[in-house]
Amino acid sequence: FKSFRHFSGTEENKARLIDHSEVINHTTIVDLALTRVLNNRWSLLVDVPIINNGRSSLYEHGLVNGSYVKKERHSTHSFGIGDVRLAAYRWMLDPLKNKKGNIQLGMGIKLATGDYNYKDYWYNVGPGGTKELRTVDQSIQWGDGGTGITVELNSFSNFKSNFGVEGNFYYLSNAREQQGYRTSR
Repeated sequence: FKSFRHFSGTEENKARLIDHSEVINHTTIVDLALTRVLNNRWSLLVDVPIINNGRSSLYEHGLVNGSYVKKERHSTHSFGIGDVRLAAYRWMLDPLKNKKGNIQLGMGIKLATGDYNYKDYWYNVGPGGTKELRTVDQSIQWGDGGTGITVELNSFSNFKSNFGVEGNFYYLSNAREQQGYRTSR
């Protein structure tokens, strides 16, 4: 994924693209999921995301005499295992009798396994303009530091042998409002 557009509410700040001051985030996630089917209705899931993030900007780097100047684009990165999720699923209708459509409910727990205080070297922000090891922006952290409950609804309907629809609805409830670490902002 690539994120580079800036908004204030619903209004896009296009000037950031014109003057090349936009922050650019790149995110690549490989999701390793292991599903164990217990019987024709129940299954268990272990989901382990491996995350590679990069964030480049002008204004977060380039500190000169105590002031940030838009001079050079520099990046911070993070790579590792994100928050692991464990879940159980149940088909609500008998799959042997309902091959053209069904509904599956799932419930799980998201564990706080991803580092939410990952650090990388920031360019020209330390004393005398040196690199400094600091917490990366929250947008490229691997996790949020909290354990959460997940609820899912999966469904499908096959209208014909070659035409159908499917849907996935997912909700995460996490009691933690803040991650607990300050970033550069």
